[in-house]
Amino acid sequence: MTRYVAAFTVLLIHTGAASAQQVPAELGPLAWGPGPPPPAAEPAQGAPAGPTTPAPAPSAAPAPSAPVAAPATTPAAAPPSEDYPPGYGPPPGYVAPNGYPPPRSYGPPPSYGRPPNYGPAPYGYGAAPGYGPRPYYYSRYPLQQPRLRRVTDRPFTIGGGIGFGGLKLVNDGGNSTTQSGMAYTARLGFGLRPGLILMWDIEGAIVTRGPSVFSQTAHLAALQIFVGERVFLKGGFGLAQVNQDDYNYSTWGGAIMGGIGIELIQGWDWSLDVESTITAARYTVQGADQTWLNWSLPTFAINFF
Repeated sequence: MTRYVAAFTVLLIHTGAASAQQVPAELGPLAWGPGPPPPAAEPAQGAPAGPTTPAPAPSAAPAPSAPVAAPATTPAAAPPSEDYPPGYGPPPGYVAPNGYPPPRSYGPPPSYGRPPNYGPAPYGYGAAPGYGPRPYYYSRYPLQQPRLRRVTDRPFTIGGGIGFGGLKLVNDGGNSTTQSGMAYTARLGFGLRPGLILMWDIEGAIVTRGPSVFSQTAHLAALQIFVGERVFLKGGFGLAQVNQDDYNYSTWGGAIMGGIGIELIQGWDWSLDVESTITAARYTVQGADQTWLNWSLPTFAINFF
């Protein structure tokens, strides 16, 4: 216990000695803290004010020297402020805000008058040129227009048709018999020039008389000539065959044909016509000559070319 008391006593003594060494003999400007320092103590009456320095003797006036130019701008001293601690001033070169030169003031912007009036243009512009409709493009390249040609220009023709007709038999004695029935036609042609077609033409008729059925079919080399754009004439020659079914009779003879027609409808590659033809064939039967005529009135035929 005695050791602890002795150690504590020594510690107190050292602490007091250290505090005495840190307190200065003369208090500085920071000893009193913020605020104005207290007035200095006046010396006692009769006490010497302290050593004095004798004034220097007057000497000869110094030679004039070159004038020293004053600094261009001397910063104004900053007024004392309570914001600084006692004994401290503003930083070096500091100038109070009111010491700055006044800011430059810009007046109102200049006002501009109205722009000058410009007269009309020295020359007038006409209307823009007109352009036609834009062509329609099916793909990258424009469509090629089809070749213009006459409707009667038919390099190749095929067609056929049926209608009303009949057969007429004339023997050597001048006796004749006539029977109506059905007529038919077919053709395959090649164009020699526009309006002129060379064709293989088939003309025939079939009739019924009692229990017998008679028919005649002619195979002809024919020409078809257009008179204008719709009306045509045709004629040819060739061979014909007559048949009678109940007797199983058939014979061949020479034949000639003539006809006329008109195309009612004409398309780009087809047409519909109505025509009438008559074909005569001569046969020799058991030493006797017979003439058979097959005719059509009218026959409707369709043609492709």
